[in-house]
Amino acid sequence: MELPRIIARRADGGWMLEMEGLAPAYVRRLSEAAECGRALMKAADAPGADQGVQLKVDLGKELNRRIKASTQATVDAHKAQLQAAAELRRTASALKSQDMTGRDIAHILGVSPQRVSQLLTQPATGG
Repeated sequence: MELPRIIARRADGGWMLEMEGLAPAYVRRLSEAAECGRALMKAADAPGADQGVQLKVDLGKELNRRIKASTQATVDAHKAQLQAAAELRRTASALKSQDMTGRDIAHILGVSPQRVSQLLTQPATGG
């Protein structure tokens, strides 16, 4: 069963909540929206409200697009960082297999000797 949906839109310094089959409700803070909407839905015996609700924030086409793009950019950056870290571990391991010291590896990679030690003790997975 899909959870009931609440759509929150900015209104008068707060948020107007729209819920199917119920009159709109106003909350001052977005952090109050899900609980307020769920309580109203439970009071109206809306199906599924006792399991929780979905809160969707609608700020208009342009801001919604920008939020989606910035959130995706953050996810992509995190994935790239994980891949870069895995590649750094693999490279440190390859340098170590050439009988290089930790200090030499640190100098080559531009990291501290302590970081080289961490890289060499972590599994070279990912990416």
